[in-house]
Amino acid sequence: MMRAPTLCLALMLALPVAACGGGGGAGNNSQQAATAQAEPPAKLTEDPDNALLPVTLPSPVALKAIPAAFQGRWGMVANDCDPKRADAKGLLTIAGDRLSFYESRGTATRIRREGADRILFDLPMSGEGMSWSEPTILTLKDDGRVLVRDVTAPADRVGATRYQKCPA
Repeated sequence: MMRAPTLCLALMLALPVAACGGGGGAGNNSQQAATAQAEPPAKLTEDPDNALLPVTLPSPVALKAIPAAFQGRWGMVANDCDPKRADAKGLLTIAGDRLSFYESRGTATRIRREGADRILFDLPMSGEGMSWSEPTILTLKDDGRVLVRDVTAPADRVGATRYQKCPA
């Protein structure tokens, strides 16, 4: 047998549902409307052309030099950062608008900023008796401790390389 307080609690919980039409009958329009509004449209994530929510990308801003945050010595592995080593094949040094690699050098032209941590530029290169050009994107990550260099052309040089900032 139920005790009186338990019976009263059960009745109090049941009464608002019955009194407000919460029994699932036809008069439950407000609950149905709230449920319909809470669910996102079915194809919200299937919008490759951004027709539902157009996104405007910022135009690149022209710069005169590579920003200070990108400057310095960057190594692919820890040994590349050791200034005593002559075989630091993964070392990248950025000074001004010049990028120096183990056996090649380039001077950045048409430097543009695409956000606080991303720049792009053309990079005419020379090394080992050859010359070529590498359109390049540099992106800083992990609070400026990591640099990702993306080469976007020519086809045989396309790819990304990740560097760690060398200690000062």
